[in-house]
Amino acid sequence: MTAIMTLAAAVLMALYGGGWPVMVAATVVVAAVAGTTFPDLDQLLPLGHRSALTHGILPVLALAYDRRFWPVAAGLGLGLGLHLAADLFPNGMRGYATIKLPLFGSIGRGGSYLWIAANAGLCLASGAWLLGQVAAPRVAGATLVAVGVLGVAYLLRTDGGWWALALFAGLGWLALRWG
Repeated sequence: MTAIMTLAAAVLMALYGGGWPVMVAATVVVAAVAGTTFPDLDQLLPLGHRSALTHGILPVLALAYDRRFWPVAAGLGLGLGLHLAADLFPNGMRGYATIKLPLFGSIGRGGSYLWIAANAGLCLASGAWLLGQVAAPRVAGATLVAVGVLGVAYLLRTDGGWWALALFAGLGWLALRWG
């Protein structure tokens, strides 16, 4: 429920923040906080844990439909990407940990790993792209640093987070090495 309230706050910030750079950055960060827990709303709904509806890019796309909500979509994408990155490393990819499609059930172990990895990448990439569209480069950079700190804090305390953090560190090192 906290994710819904935090996301609602980000939506209100986007609507009434006046487009000021600090408000845009704050909106993205607040939405990213919501995104780290948003996927698990499926446990409160009759969807089953790890529903494809909440554990994927669909919520980001729904918000990105209206340009006024692009800062919210950016933050949600970054937060969802962090959550999904941690979900790549469950204790075991079976039963509760697999992705469920509405009306069809689990997509199995291999399909779940593929779904989570693809959607984590799509969420992070779309979040970064949307942020670049709504914020000047310096504001976007500072916002990414803030979300990065949030991401490290989130990943250090969540199951699978240490492995996801190691993966991000390795990808970051490769980007710097060959970029």
